[in-house]
Amino acid sequence: MNKLNTGKSITITAKEIQFFQENGYLIKRGFVDLKVLQNLQNTVLEHLNQRIKPYELEQEVNYPGSPKTQAEKGGDTIRRLRLAYTRDDVFKHWAENKNTIAIIKLLLQSKSLYLVQSHHNCIMTKQPQFSSETHWHKDIRYWNFENTNLVNTWLPLGDETIENGCLQVIPKTHLWNVSKDRLDDRLFLRKDLVENQQWLDKSIDVELQKGDLLFFHAAVFHAAGRNNTNKSKNTVVITYHSENNSPLKNTNSINYTEIEMLKCHD
Repeated sequence: MNKLNTGKSITITAKEIQFFQENGYLIKRGFVDLKVLQNLQNTVLEHLNQRIKPYELEQEVNYPGSPKTQAEKGGDTIRRLRLAYTRDDVFKHWAENKNTIAIIKLLLQSKSLYLVQSHHNCIMTKQPQFSSETHWHKDIRYWNFENTNLVNTWLPLGDETIENGCLQVIPKTHLWNVSKDRLDDRLFLRKDLVENQQWLDKSIDVELQKGDLLFFHAAVFHAAGRNNTNKSKNTVVITYHSENNSPLKNTNSINYTEIEMLKCHD
């Protein structure tokens, strides 16, 4: 069995790589040091409290549960803090984590790795009372690359449960070339179609504990519920691709320069 030792007793096996390739996601339990998480969480809370731009409001996405206007109660609720990589060194160091980079290279079977600044590269936050529900979608619906082989890292800064709106995925759907008639006008998977039900029935809730890290393919269908607790849920989300994939010219995927992962941190 092939095994990569990435330090600090963190390993990835050939079986795990195969699981990711077949299912489109992989969970590494206890992957991140709790001190790293606390530093990230402290910085997130500071930036939320100070409303440091750039950010996206819940009101802007018009998802179920989001406020309709900025003027109404909760209309100024932040949904995500954008541009994480250049926002603060604590996010940059996490994005360049050598253990994470080593694993993604194996998942993508790549020699070089590039961080995407134009998509994700953010801190997703679900605030109590005014968080919204995200329907089933693939991240690549609005992205423009040579192919769909990109990997997202989803790092929860606290426990993620069904109650506070954890991520949900439909395994194997990164291999499903879905026809447009299965999607609505915003490219969400239509839950009203009988022919989609066989896929929806396979969905799973990805409940994570502090220290866990989720890797998931940018073409896997995923969704998320609302935060029904009284505590903020914050998650750092970063996207990568290999040297065998590039953003297309004159598209939204080249809004910001990509970063080659050369000098990686512990």
